[in-house]
Amino acid sequence: MELATIRYICTNAMNKKKLNNQWLLPVALFIGSLAIWIIVRFISDPHHRYLIWGIDVSAHNGKIDWEKVKEQKVDFAFIKASEGATLKDKSFRDNVKRARQVGIPVGAYHFFNFNRRGIAQAQNFLKTTQGLELDLPPVIDVEEWGNVVRRPRKQIIADLVDFVELVEKATGQKVLIYTNKDTFRWYISETFPDHDIWICSFDHTPKIDKQWTFWQYHHEGRLKGVQGKVDFNVFYGNTIEWKNYLNRKKR
Repeated sequence: MELATIRYICTNAMNKKKLNNQWLLPVALFIGSLAIWIIVRFISDPHHRYLIWGIDVSAHNGKIDWEKVKEQKVDFAFIKASEGATLKDKSFRDNVKRARQVGIPVGAYHFFNFNRRGIAQAQNFLKTTQGLELDLPPVIDVEEWGNVVRRPRKQIIADLVDFVELVEKATGQKVLIYTNKDTFRWYISETFPDHDIWICSFDHTPKIDKQWTFWQYHHEGRLKGVQGKVDFNVFYGNTIEWKNYLNRKKR
């Protein structure tokens, strides 16, 4: 073999090796970045960080296939019962019945209207839930979203107190309060320091001056058996603490 040919072969081999090395680093960086992204995404997802996971639904979610929901390892469901002084969720009783039939613990929530009297709203909630077996404590949903505030803060707080006191007297259970960071600070923190909180926070771990009990972390989730978007929630605690929480209802 001539010297020129040997040089050509060697040079060509070296160029191919150099080209391969040029691709190796970007590919390695891409794979490494992808792995880090997957790990961070997995760790940061509350569904993976907390053992007990559930949903909250209303008539807006249409007719729910609760068997399919159960197959996806949903541990609990909060179901809308009522709103304001007169509105009753048309799907409430059917949702409660069918969710419990497949073994999903359920609770009922009332959307509080800032411009209606607390006693009238409590009566609406109690009438709507009357005669139903529920596994979770009664919930009052307190948020300025969806409310046009026309009354002074003191009056709103007084009506919140009226609602909570009447429902607790009628049910023998402490009311769970759903809220967000701003509404918690403005209406809830000083008035209800001993009540469990179900906090709404979509962008980050809840930052309130109290340990939350439930966290609504996503409102655009997708779940087989549920039409459209559905809210995702987690419970702060392990499986033993969850069983104890459910057993409080039975005492």
